[in-house]
Amino acid sequence: MIVKGSELEAIKSPKPQSEILVPRDEIAIDYFGTKISYRELYSMVKSVSSQLEIKKGDIVILSMQNIPQFIIIEYAIWKKGGIVLPVNPSYSERELEYLVKDSGAKLMIASCESNVPKGIKVIRTNPNTFHEIPSELREKWKINDCEEELDFKSLSNTEEVKVNPEDLALLVYTSGTTGVPKGVPITHSNIFASSVIYREWFKFTDKDKVLGIAPFFHITGQIFHITTAILSGSQIVTSFRFDPVIALSDVEEKKTTVTMAVATAYRAMLNAYSGEDLSSMRLWSSGGMAMPRALELEWRNKVGQWIYMAWGLTETTSPATLWPYPYIGELPVDPEYNIVSSGVPVYNTEIMLAEDGELLVRGPQVVKGYWKMSPFKDGWLPTGDIGKIINGWVYIIDRKKDIINASGFKVMPREVEEVIYMHPAVDEVAVVGLADEYRGETVAAFVKVKEGYEENEKLKEEIISLCKRNLAPYKVPKIINFVKEIPKTPSGKIMRRAFRGEK
Repeated sequence: MIVKGSELEAIKSPKPQSEILVPRDEIAIDYFGTKISYRELYSMVKSVSSQLEIKKGDIVILSMQNIPQFIIIEYAIWKKGGIVLPVNPSYSERELEYLVKDSGAKLMIASCESNVPKGIKVIRTNPNTFHEIPSELREKWKINDCEEELDFKSLSNTEEVKVNPEDLALLVYTSGTTGVPKGVPITHSNIFASSVIYREWFKFTDKDKVLGIAPFFHITGQIFHITTAILSGSQIVTSFRFDPVIALSDVEEKKTTVTMAVATAYRAMLNAYSGEDLSSMRLWSSGGMAMPRALELEWRNKVGQWIYMAWGLTETTSPATLWPYPYIGELPVDPEYNIVSSGVPVYNTEIMLAEDGELLVRGPQVVKGYWKMSPFKDGWLPTGDIGKIINGWVYIIDRKKDIINASGFKVMPREVEEVIYMHPAVDEVAVVGLADEYRGETVAAFVKVKEGYEENEKLKEEIISLCKRNLAPYKVPKIINFVKEIPKTPSGKIMRRAFRGEK
């Protein structure tokens, strides 16, 4: 089965990112209340670009949180035809050394708190340069101080470099859930397609203010928060790292209008919510991981809006499916697995359901293949996600590698998680298959309990009883373990593999 999104002509005439940023008087960035106009941003990009000793095609590692320098430096690199390799500042020296070796990176630009590898030139930039981060947050986030080594006010000219749409713009490494991280080479054309998709689908304008809470080093932050916003002339509101209290305050005080974040960020905001005025937000959206049905319903009950689900990967440069906008219907849920739909195919994009249930994607935002590997066959990206297509809507059931085999029966962890989330005491849950000599794998649930509830045998019995009423016997967890935290990736996705003893 193949479903296809409608055609959009604007995608077919791509421009490199170096041509997208233009000087104008509107505000581009709001960082802790310090505002930078598009005109100032354009000037800073030219200044930093003139300082970078790189040539076209050179790879530069960017290691920093959501600070203005990320945006400035990224566009400065693109202006010289360079390729940006974004990384989480918490990466260890060992992890960074692998990326340097595999990518051949020539330069690293890192904020004060970032680890750095040996054998590569490093330029440091300070998160406090554009606004002094409050002392309590510096301590909480373990922000170090260092000298700012970039000049954002130089008037030096830089040589114009011809950048083509098919040139590489980003090299983003996957989180390595299936082994060694793989590089995903993303072209300017891929970024343009995704940015136009978001702009047209969600009707971005220069009046929008993006609540920039997804990490810029993640594909969601890259595309939804940065390149779509700049293509649309929108404002990017950011505060170094996601904090639910700061995020809710920013919505209320700065009147942000759109955002995209993982489900765990929405859970954190619900837990922190204390009646803030969130009425300025016209779009709450989420991608990167499953959205529990119970969380959707709780958000709708408290905030008054649905969280618009999205599905995409680094390899699709963010969007592959989105909910129609605006959406005024009931929550789209698969009746078999009780899973919330991730929407319909976006513009110029095809979704194919293979015989084994795996979803494949093809479109202008999909990369051609992995770094140093063969291209995808006929342009079809095998996503590793098992799904369903019902009336053109796509439902992501689970990751192919996460399916549990219990005595020959296939168990979808997400289906079990959806049932467990029905219990009011459950804050977060991860269901995995643990090795079992008799069954092959045993269904196990690791549960984080909401504040105000007790972890005890009675609660375990209630959860098991709930599962027995709503699931076939072979799907019911044989093990319920309470945990203080559910491990997550740097982008906020729940890491089931941590409970299987995998690294």
